[in-house]
Amino acid sequence: MTRWNDARGQATSEYVALVALVAVVLALAAGLTSGGVGGQVLAGLQRGLCSVAGTACPRTEPPNADLAPCPVERTTSSESLEGAFEVVKLGRSGTLTAVRGSDGRVTVTLARESTAGGEVGLGFALRLGDRYEGRATASIETGFSSGRSWTLPNVAAAHAFIARYGSKATVGGQAVDVVRSGCSLLCDAIGWHPHAELPPADETYLGGSTTGTLKASLGPGSLHATDGSQLGVRFGRDGSSTWLTQVDAAAGAELSLGVAALGATSQRQSVVALTLDPQHRPVELGLHTVARMGEVGAARGESRHATATLGAGDAHVTEIDATLDLHDPRNRAVAATFVRALRDPLAVGELARSAAAVGERIARTGVVDRRTYALSSSASGVGGKLTLGGQLGAGFERTHEGLHLLTAETRLPGLPFLPRDDCRVA
Repeated sequence: MTRWNDARGQATSEYVALVALVAVVLALAAGLTSGGVGGQVLAGLQRGLCSVAGTACPRTEPPNADLAPCPVERTTSSESLEGAFEVVKLGRSGTLTAVRGSDGRVTVTLARESTAGGEVGLGFALRLGDRYEGRATASIETGFSSGRSWTLPNVAAAHAFIARYGSKATVGGQAVDVVRSGCSLLCDAIGWHPHAELPPADETYLGGSTTGTLKASLGPGSLHATDGSQLGVRFGRDGSSTWLTQVDAAAGAELSLGVAALGATSQRQSVVALTLDPQHRPVELGLHTVARMGEVGAARGESRHATATLGAGDAHVTEIDATLDLHDPRNRAVAATFVRALRDPLAVGELARSAAAVGERIARTGVVDRRTYALSSSASGVGGKLTLGGQLGAGFERTHEGLHLLTAETRLPGLPFLPRDDCRVA
């Protein structure tokens, strides 16, 4: 009898728990489906129930239209050409980026940047057993960049677009464009059209940057640290705009092993983005952070006047996007205070307080996306230098990076991070 009572009590407890769980699920379904996450939240709960029950869950349905797509893959190819006379440096670079989203669309960006800067160095010697010669350099560089983006419906359309226009992102292609623009009438007369005219862009970008770098070497080892900031704006075809403030920091170490070298790097990027609608009303505040840690290897050949390098690396990348809807008056007031503090470099205390207030509002009402990627990279370069009354040098470098999504999660107010099944399926 006692055993029967215990079983009945246990069954009653399980029944109450099941009823409570069903009530929670139904409440989430009613409250969240209209808020933009519905299917993804319920899919996460479904996986948990299937795991407890020991049954197979049905295949996840495609993503809902009310969820922003995840960047699933990102490839970046760039070329840079740099010249230096004594301590003065000038550079030019072009970059092509293609980002495939979980909705199948691909955004292609063609960008170019011009830089100017200077470098000063200091030589020294230390005795650690054997005598090692050392050197330290400091440089500062400013740059101006511009870019245009197009969103294509699928991968095939993106490949066709890149095949037609991708050369505009190369250093050689940019040089041809400069020559073509300088002889427009004559070139029109002889029918020289090396590149097709680009279609109207879905988004354009303009920005300026300042970067400082410190390097130190002693014997076979070297260290470097870089800190930079950038201000920019993106304009959409619909009249909307996004104003950006970006801060970058990187550090690394390298050990030279004759013609080969091994190194480790760490990079962090933080971006604050304020989006305005076509009527110039604030609609969204976005905070974007990227953390990257990885290893690189390189092989170098060097003669008296020329150098050549070939390198490759792997890294683990974490990206976090937090967005705050500024249609809410309280969110808008907090964001306005934060943006005002960003404009005053001396308002450190006010910036810290307003940033904390933004964080609190994001925790209450914001949406946070967290993604991890595997990154592979390769680089090659050649350089040379001559002494003709002064030191004259030049270098060319080509790099390629590929990002592949590993995990993607979304966190809504009052909920933990939940897997983005649409991105996982993609």
